[in-house]
Amino acid sequence: MTENPSTGELALIEAWIARGQFERALEPLQKLVLANPKNARVWKCLGVLRQQQKRHQEAETHLLHSLELDDTDVDAHCSLGGVYLSLSEFGKAAARFERGVELSGNKSTFALLNYLAVRAREGFLDASLRRYRDAIDAGREHCREDIVAGRNLPWSCFDLAQIHLLRGEMKPCRESITQGIRLANAAWQLNSATRVYSLLAESPDEQVRRRAEEALELIETLEREYFSDPNEKRCFVIMPFGKKLDAADVEVNFDDVYEHLIKPTVEAAGLKCIRCDEVDEAGNIHTRMFQLIWSAEVSIVDVSVPNPNVFYELGIRHALRKAVTIIIRNKNATLPFNIVNMNAIEYDFASGKGDDVAQARIRNSISTGLLEGRPDSHVSETLDLRIIDRPRVIGSCDVYTYPIQGTNKSMALITGDLRNVRAIDVWVNSENTNMQMARYFDFAISSVIRFEGARKTRTGHVAEDLIQHELNEIMGNERSVPEAEVIATGPGELKSKYGVKAIFHAAAVRGVVGEGYEPIPGIHRCVTNALALMDDPQRNGVGIGLSSILFPLLGIGFVRGDFRPLLEREVQAALEYLSENPASDVETVYFLAWSEQELALCQSVLRCFECLGPPIQTNRKSRR
Repeated sequence: MTENPSTGELALIEAWIARGQFERALEPLQKLVLANPKNARVWKCLGVLRQQQKRHQEAETHLLHSLELDDTDVDAHCSLGGVYLSLSEFGKAAARFERGVELSGNKSTFALLNYLAVRAREGFLDASLRRYRDAIDAGREHCREDIVAGRNLPWSCFDLAQIHLLRGEMKPCRESITQGIRLANAAWQLNSATRVYSLLAESPDEQVRRRAEEALELIETLEREYFSDPNEKRCFVIMPFGKKLDAADVEVNFDDVYEHLIKPTVEAAGLKCIRCDEVDEAGNIHTRMFQLIWSAEVSIVDVSVPNPNVFYELGIRHALRKAVTIIIRNKNATLPFNIVNMNAIEYDFASGKGDDVAQARIRNSISTGLLEGRPDSHVSETLDLRIIDRPRVIGSCDVYTYPIQGTNKSMALITGDLRNVRAIDVWVNSENTNMQMARYFDFAISSVIRFEGARKTRTGHVAEDLIQHELNEIMGNERSVPEAEVIATGPGELKSKYGVKAIFHAAAVRGVVGEGYEPIPGIHRCVTNALALMDDPQRNGVGIGLSSILFPLLGIGFVRGDFRPLLEREVQAALEYLSENPASDVETVYFLAWSEQELALCQSVLRCFECLGPPIQTNRKSRR
């Protein structure tokens, strides 16, 4: 190997780093360093990798060596500045970012914004903004151009968000942060944005601090949706802090109870253990606490002493979650009337020693509660409450295209209302096995397709139910179709209004007497059958040349619990079909994400498929 490694080889390693696959990138990168000891770019990559692994001293050494070989590398100076920020060496960090600004001729927006963030922390933001006003204006336009062209994403979005924040423009700041997180490949890419806003949150300027805290809360909320480990479950611990006297006037150190009894027990059960004082993100601590009380799969509540905060939070937990809430108490505790009949695990914690029996009972309560999900909240049993996250509907029609590497085909996500979608050949309608479309005013995609495809009177009322009538003719005297069967009909009025060539009705749901509807087993077969129908000119009603198809998220409206595995299998089915049928006319498979939560789920799933490249975003203006 020469002193100049192949561009493709190094680009592949950089792609692994960008996707957060640090261990995968490390070994080949170390080999490149040994074979190319005078190549500055290789040393810079190794420094960046070590930086993301939080091995800051090694990162500093590698980046300094990279700059010894090439002191003009703006990115290397900025990466080194990031290392110094992690080490809280703010003076060194500012010097490196300022050097990056100088080397770039004031054109490196990333270097400039990091420099401004450090200066803001020191209380000198206004003077720095005046000094670099023209550069900030130019940076804003450059970010916008890159975003439109799909270059340097998601960094351009994060940079633009910070520019908006510095100008006090919080609405576009939030929009740019959201866009950046949607386009990110790995959670570590959010660290750069978080680090900058953490610096701004330490500014002596109250307005800057407040804006930064708002941005941090948004980043944290979206990060949990887009990048949380689907297999990681959390336990939020509600308990007193510090030393308190129990009912027998015996001093109990509740911090020791947490560290030596509760936390090891929870972690041994495979959950992440969180207590309120461990939530160290800048922003509103109460907001984060309420989110954890609601979202944590398990909560342990220590009611050993009559602490008002503990009982307040227990009440919130019981109102929001029917399970799993585990109550524990010190052996000397006396319980108040309202919870005296609840099952409380007693523990004896003395001299820093745990209680093996209590720990075993806690572990058993966690595993049994997660497995069975039986209500342990009297509030839930009495009132039958159902608390859910309110969907955050996406108003824009954005498209995120994921190229399938090595092919001319792609997977894509399209957001918002189906009625904003244009120029996709086939819309898939998730239907029951009876092939009865939803009523016009039902909350379902089927109702939208049926109503929009119908012929209307001049006053907008349905004159002819075109799609359902054609479906009835095809069904004839049959009352149902086999599960996963896909039937093609014409698009009715959808052809002229939306450019749709055919509607594929997929039997994705079946009725169960006395229980309602549920997804069919093997619902991914609907995807496979729909794609096969695209390539079957004798049966699809259109002929050859159908190249694009839009699926709703099949079955998720009927799933109780985690529907991620359902979507993973549907995406896998699409990729398998395209891989096994390279001559297929299908070029793009779309999935519709109506809300922010659905988009987060889809992007989280697609990010796991290595055959898919990073997303490319385009925007389709609403035409409603």
